[in-house]
Amino acid sequence: EHWEEIARNKELMVLDPHEEAYRRLEECGALFTLGAFVGDEMVGYSATMVQPHLHYKNLCYAVNDVLFVSKPHRGRGGMRLMDETKRIAKEMGAQLMLWHAKPDTALAAILPRRGCVVQDIIYSEPL
Repeated sequence: EHWEEIARNKELMVLDPHEEAYRRLEECGALFTLGAFVGDEMVGYSATMVQPHLHYKNLCYAVNDVLFVSKPHRGRGGMRLMDETKRIAKEMGAQLMLWHAKPDTALAAILPRRGCVVQDIIYSEPL
C-alpha cells in the first residue's frame, strides 16, 4: 500500500527490503523500528537510523528511512507515531531529526506545521 501510493521510478525501485541489513543496523543500535497497531492489525510503521553525522562529528542525528500510516488511520495516529519516533531518537542521543517527504503529499504539508524546516532537497535521476 505504501509503495503503491508514493514510490517513484517503480521500474527501478522494486519493493524488496534488505531485511538482513535492517537487522544488522538494529542489532548494532543504529536503527529502530516502530509499528502502529489497532488491535492485532499493523496500520503503520516507522524505521529510523540514529548515527553521528559525517560532516559534523559532534552531531548525532536521526534519519527517518520510512514512515507510513494507512489512510483510514492517518491524522492522530500518524502524529502519535511521529512523536514516538522523535522521542526514541532523542532518547538514543539524536539532536536533529530528519524526515523524508515526497512533494505534494500529506506529510510534506504536515511537517512545516510541526516546526520542521527544509534541510535539503534531494533529486533523483535514473542512470
